[in-house]
Amino acid sequence: MTELDDLTQRLHRLEATAPDATDETVRRDVLRARGASRRRTLRRATAGLGVAAVTAVGVTIAVGADQGRTPVPPAVAQPSESADGAVELVAYTGAQQPGFVVTKVPAGFVLEGATPYNLNVARAGDDSGLDVFSDKLVVMLESSSVTSAPEGRPVRVGDHDGWLRSAEGGTQVLTYDDGDHRVVVQAWSTLGLSDDQVVEFAEGVTVTAEAQAGVG
Repeated sequence: MTELDDLTQRLHRLEATAPDATDETVRRDVLRARGASRRRTLRRATAGLGVAAVTAVGVTIAVGADQGRTPVPPAVAQPSESADGAVELVAYTGAQQPGFVVTKVPAGFVLEGATPYNLNVARAGDDSGLDVFSDKLVVMLESSSVTSAPEGRPVRVGDHDGWLRSAEGGTQVLTYDDGDHRVVVQAWSTLGLSDDQVVEFAEGVTVTAEAQAGVG
């Protein structure tokens, strides 16, 4: 007997002894297959949800981080009043007038104009005229007809002596020597400047050759 004949006989014996498949066996095999299929589907769905959740979290974090990096531009404005409502002095950068040069003015004020005898610093839009001093800051040389000593409490205007007093109606009057001239600064009471601010304004004043002292 050849090896092929022997193998053929063994296969026939195995087929003869194998039990026939019953309906119950088939039903159980089908149920096991369906159960395995459901488990595989559930695993795939769960994995997909996990990826979606991670993606959503990543988007939220990215948006939050981007919002944190976006700068909010500050609002930029030059205040005309301080926190307590007082008028502030600000740097003056406009055109100067003959007779007197200034470096600071109250916020919102401009140089109305000048004559040979006075410089008027007024609110923007005030065109009442250079001979009107009310509600203005006025710089002039002391009248040449004045011979008495200045009145008021002593103050220092830079390196020079000055005298500060209140005139009728509350107008502040500062008289000081700048080394070559006797200068007078009048601040109308409606401006709301403090004594220190009047002195600070005067410290930024320079008298030029065009300025003339009045008489009387």
